[in-house]
Amino acid sequence: MAKPIGEILQELADMDVFFYVLPFLLIFALVFAILQKIRLMGGEVEDNKGVSAVIAASVALLSLQFDMVPIFFQTIFPKLGIGLSVILVIVIFVGLFVDFKKYEGPTSIFFVVAGVIAAIVILSSLNDYSWWSGGFWQDNMSAIVAGIIVIGFIALVITSGTKKPGERRFWQDLGNVATRS
Repeated sequence: MAKPIGEILQELADMDVFFYVLPFLLIFALVFAILQKIRLMGGEVEDNKGVSAVIAASVALLSLQFDMVPIFFQTIFPKLGIGLSVILVIVIFVGLFVDFKKYEGPTSIFFVVAGVIAAIVILSSLNDYSWWSGGFWQDNMSAIVAGIIVIGFIALVITSGTKKPGERRFWQDLGNVATRS
């Protein structure tokens, strides 16, 4: 007789597949792909697969040794699923009225809403992980806000000034994100 899917998933959870195996595979795949893309050792991609695999496996195993990564993954991925569900519902409703090929007006608003939802998911996960709610933020909030203002001011100064003919500015592209090719 076939087992119900819930029982199979519980057996996998009891074997710590979700706690160790999946985070290991995710970190290994990301580190391996990055190492292959940047060609850290030089030469051809095929020549360095072994070295990249050893480095990726080492990083993945080292990241799992104190249970911080698996616990963080257990916190963020369920909320990511909820956030993606909300974005999917918004895409369905917005798709009725907005032409996504034009990249203007309501499409920009949609991307801002999706960014806000992503920020809420990340901040909520960090809060549950008890990293966000520590005393560090309360003690240093004025310095953090001042730093953000200074960085924003520096970005404004760098991107302002006289414009050369045909030159596009960062601020002009915010409303027209996908027109660059």
